[in-house]
Amino acid sequence: MLYFFLVCFLIVSVYAGYILAYTYGWHKKKIPTAAHKTVSTPLVTVVIALRNESAHLPALMQSLQQQTYPNFEVLLVNDHSDDDSEAVFTLFSDNRFTWINSDGMGKKAALRQGINQAKSDLILTTDADVVLPSTWLASMVNAYGQTAAQLLIGPVAMRTGTIFQRIDYFSLEGTTHGSAQVGAPILCSGANLAFSKTWYIQCLPYLHPNVPSGDDMFLLEATKRLKGKIVSLKTADATVQIIGCETFGQFLSQRARWASKAPRYTDAGICFVAGMVAFTQVACLVSLLVGAWYPLFFLVFLLKFVVDAGLIGSVAGYHKSVASMLYYPLVAVVYPFYVILVLLLTFFPNQWKERTL
Repeated sequence: MLYFFLVCFLIVSVYAGYILAYTYGWHKKKIPTAAHKTVSTPLVTVVIALRNESAHLPALMQSLQQQTYPNFEVLLVNDHSDDDSEAVFTLFSDNRFTWINSDGMGKKAALRQGINQAKSDLILTTDADVVLPSTWLASMVNAYGQTAAQLLIGPVAMRTGTIFQRIDYFSLEGTTHGSAQVGAPILCSGANLAFSKTWYIQCLPYLHPNVPSGDDMFLLEATKRLKGKIVSLKTADATVQIIGCETFGQFLSQRARWASKAPRYTDAGICFVAGMVAFTQVACLVSLLVGAWYPLFFLVFLLKFVVDAGLIGSVAGYHKSVASMLYYPLVAVVYPFYVILVLLLTFFPNQWKERTL
């Protein structure tokens, strides 16, 4: 049992080293984007793939119309919606907005079609269920120009959702920006990305068009493979607000869908961290189950508990949500069981937007 404990403790120690690095990266100085002092205003194309988003479109469209950046077009690519999304779109009379019916099937095909039809080389992507600050475009364009990045990872925050979802997302958000700031990016979200059409075309051979999800992560992987510059932006001026899942079942399905693309990853860094996180959750699960008989195992859980609290608490503090950390001890106990459940769900067919994936 001692040898098994030492193996588990070693795995979690490596995990702790990475989380400490990401926490350091999270606190690094953010890029000054000067969102209110735009010097250059090239044409920008915002590409949004959507399916059955009639309930969320009004908030999205209004936030797009309120952008301070003057020179942009928005391409909303409809992935075969069967609700009244198009009717909602027609309520917003704006010649900067174009509705496109996707020729293919799935989000990736919709995004690809929108990018191909973009009038500009600079592309920004987001989702149809978000709300954007009025400075979003200006901030992202300025940061993209300042950094000469091939891929700019914009900030994404959760505006609604359960405490469990929020704490889980704080972890993802901290890992996304923390890993990028230390030069080893492993996560990004298609809800807020900037890149050029030229770069996207270079990355196309590595984007796995037959895999239903992962448009964002495969672009990240391709950019790393091609030695492109990846920059993370952390500023309220560019923060996209997303909504949480309405039910725990939807939340589990979403996370299982995200996890299911992991076997397709080819980047060594991403694969190593993904594997390490999975083994760490198993080690913590074991420590919780056998700790009563072998108390030394509680050290495994305690180490993870402390380092995670540092990263998650930093993100919660940034979002002025420190009170949510009162629930962190309970979430930390439940979390290993949740992760194992999500991993098991990846072996079963998944649902997204009334489709089986």
